[in-house]
Amino acid sequence: MRIELANLEDGKEVFANTYQPEELVLSDDRVKIVKPVAVNGKVRRAGAEVFVTGHLETQVEIECDRCLKPLESVINNDFGLEYITDSEYKASNIVELSEEDLAVSVFDGEAIDVDELVKEQLLLSLPSRSLCREDCKGICPVCGADKNSSNCNCESSEGDPRWAALRNLKVE
Repeated sequence: MRIELANLEDGKEVFANTYQPEELVLSDDRVKIVKPVAVNGKVRRAGAEVFVTGHLETQVEIECDRCLKPLESVINNDFGLEYITDSEYKASNIVELSEEDLAVSVFDGEAIDVDELVKEQLLLSLPSRSLCREDCKGICPVCGADKNSSNCNCESSEGDPRWAALRNLKVE
């Protein structure tokens, strides 16, 4: 879905769309969309800048960071972005990014690609750490057994072997 800026009435437009899970291909293979993605929002043009605000809802399946079991996560996220043209970005001579600069995107000046916006916001909405449960023990680094369901008989090492020489030092 593209919003052509030349077609905006009074410099504003409201949009809404529902994507089926197979319609969006995410750049992260560990994430699978399991429910339709509903997005709605507003586009407002002010001079050369374009502001997009909206809301995104769906459910995804991601892997536990410790044991790799699949778990479902609900995404319910508001977003706000500012779009500027490439020439405007180059003219700004930004040396250091501030927090509000992270919500600025560069575009061609003619249209906003809502599909790309939805994929980007979906990935940004994912939790930074996903656990199937707080006390997840993960998998054995030697045999790959799930430590939550069984104990393996692998020897656990005493840490990183690169530090082994330091274990022999004695503090006097």
